[in-house]
Amino acid sequence: MENSKIALLNLNEAELTDYILSLGMKKFYGKQIYNWLHSKLVRNIHDMTNISLKDREALDNNSYIPLLNIIKHQISKIDGTEKFLFKLEDGNTIETVLLKHKDRNTVCVSTQVGCPIKCKFCATGASGYERNLTVHEILNQIYTIERRLRNREQNVNNIVFMGMGEPFLNIDNLIKVIKIISDEKGLNISRRKITVSTSGIITGIERLMEEKLQVELAISLHAVFNEKRDELMPINKKYPLEDLFTVLQEYQKRTNRRITFEYILIKDFNVSQGDAEMLADFVHEFDHALNLIPYNPVVENDFERPSEKKIEKFYNYLKNDRKVNVIIRGEKGTDIDGACGQLRQRTTK
Repeated sequence: MENSKIALLNLNEAELTDYILSLGMKKFYGKQIYNWLHSKLVRNIHDMTNISLKDREALDNNSYIPLLNIIKHQISKIDGTEKFLFKLEDGNTIETVLLKHKDRNTVCVSTQVGCPIKCKFCATGASGYERNLTVHEILNQIYTIERRLRNREQNVNNIVFMGMGEPFLNIDNLIKVIKIISDEKGLNISRRKITVSTSGIITGIERLMEEKLQVELAISLHAVFNEKRDELMPINKKYPLEDLFTVLQEYQKRTNRRITFEYILIKDFNVSQGDAEMLADFVHEFDHALNLIPYNPVVENDFERPSEKKIEKFYNYLKNDRKVNVIIRGEKGTDIDGACGQLRQRTTK
């Protein structure tokens, strides 16, 4: 069965070199095969034309290049956003989104099947949690879209780990993927153009500091009072705001990088004057960017989007009165199951 073979995309260059040596192949083939896999994005072992036929056959007998099966592909008529529903080898499904901008293409990548964090506002959390994604399952979201973009003479420019799942609960595979996609022998995506979004897993932020990866960090904040954040995001009970605040101060001190905060605006919940004042106090302790995200309703809860007047008042106070570096994030793909997890839910029901 194919799955009993080695999935080549799970291996970094050192592991790949060790593996081909174990098959009796020449050491320098490691670099060549790595280039075929991660730069040329080859889909078939026998397309590696500078590897001898005998060695290609040995590779083919013992390993394979995993691929993702696209079972649904939607394109927004509004802004060109593309949403992919992929089927994995075990039958599970994940979502990936290609966000189009005038000067760049951003891929929003999933790291888990479902999500264990269970944030109340999120369609992914409502669908339950299955497992972490492997290195090849994460990479192939990017590679599948990169192949399509190359056919249009374009490329993936930015990666955001903001899809399904909590990236820091799959930290080993996440770090391996970041190192591979930022490798100059691979896609060579600048680490400054890679963003990891977290619900506030403190151990993950600490690990990111240790690794010195210099990627961008985004924090899903959504409330600045513990009791409200507890209700929205149960993970806050384990990693409360004061602990998150402390580790973020240390992170910024060590990395000297701006931190992005995400804040979903929910009617009658987190858009009062008191919320705005506390939010401004919190973010002003950091070199920051704040994204306000008007709530995108999902069927699993009764949350609603605030009125445009309320959104504008909240934004104007932060921007003009408190000089917060804030934007209202433009919505993408609202006509194609825009909220993360919705496409997967509707297809699997």
